[in-house]
Amino acid sequence: DNGDHPPADIRQWAAAQQTAWPRLRPEQHQLLTGIGITPRAETATGRRKTSRVYPLGPGMAHARTYATTHGHLACSKNTLHDDFPLGEWLVQKRRAARQGRLSTTTTHTLNTLDPWWNPPWNWTWQHTYQQARLHHSSQDHSPTLRRWTEQQRTRWNSLHPTQQHLLTTIGIHPG
Repeated sequence: DNGDHPPADIRQWAAAQQTAWPRLRPEQHQLLTGIGITPRAETATGRRKTSRVYPLGPGMAHARTYATTHGHLACSKNTLHDDFPLGEWLVQKRRAARQGRLSTTTTHTLNTLDPWWNPPWNWTWQHTYQQARLHHSSQDHSPTLRRWTEQQRTRWNSLHPTQQHLLTTIGIHPG
């Protein structure tokens, strides 16, 4: 018996959990935290705490302006907004949200700007839906959007109920 310290194999396992923290699911984070294992400062974000690629303030300001102008945050990954890499910033925020690392304040603010900024379904679907919504009234659909619309009609039963609702708001119904 070594007194207060756990055996070496348990210490190694705990260290491995701390290293793997960014790749673990939120449920695993809760279980580990429950037994006293927390991420190391540098692994909580995947990098040292002092280096953030895009500061939150400017990113949120750009997200707010973009959402006000376009009515959504479903921009592509390479979208620049006033020379700020907004698309990449949003990709990072979605990743952090999926990993349970996004603050409740940031999550709430982004949800207020666009409730579907981080949908539970495929991101490409959300981006294409916004394009279809934009072109809905003009009926000026590209061949790609026409194909996508037809796929939604034929795959209706496999869509999330909220996706079905979003589609009906722009006049797309099961086929």
